Amino acid sequence: MISRKLYSIVPIICLTMISIVLFGTERTNAQTTVRIGTFDSRAVAIVYCNSKYFKSSMEPLMAQMKTAKEKDDKKTITKIEREGSLRQTMMHEQGFGTGSISGIIETVKDKIAVLAKDENFTAIVSKWELVYGGADVELVDITEKIAAFFEPNDRMKEMIKEVLESEPIKDAYLIED
Repeated sequence: MISRKLYSIVPIICLTMISIVLFGTERTNAQTTVRIGTFDSRAVAIVYCNSKYFKSSMEPLMAQMKTAKEKDDKKTITKIEREGSLRQTMMHEQGFGTGSISGIIETVKDKIAVLAKDENFTAIVSKWELVYGGADVELVDITEKIAAFFEPNDRMKEMIKEVLESEPIKDAYLIED
């Protein structure tokens, strides 16, 4: 009796296993495309440095300098001048080279998250930070969309176009004003 039941179940088990092997592991050559938004960090940095966002970020430093000068506090003046010089060097690397603008991007990270969702991007990165993108990666330039978060005027919009047509300057941190 048991052997009869076993003989009737074995073919069902075998058919099930064959079905799983044939259909359950079916592979396809179709690949899922990953969309990555890229931007030219130089253009974004230049627009940022000419925006109200930058001006407001500099107000505390300017106020400290004003107070230090009023008190004739040479030590604080020297410290603030050094910081200003270092910031200028960093801005040269960001605006003319390929320096990171993560601090700048931080000011609009919520807007970038919305943009990523709206445009179906898996990630958004500076084009200078992208080392490799395979055939299943679609790169979409969104420089102008990110720059728009800083409300550029017409002059800055033209500058974005000029920056996009030029190559970064190697060792831009060495530029002297």
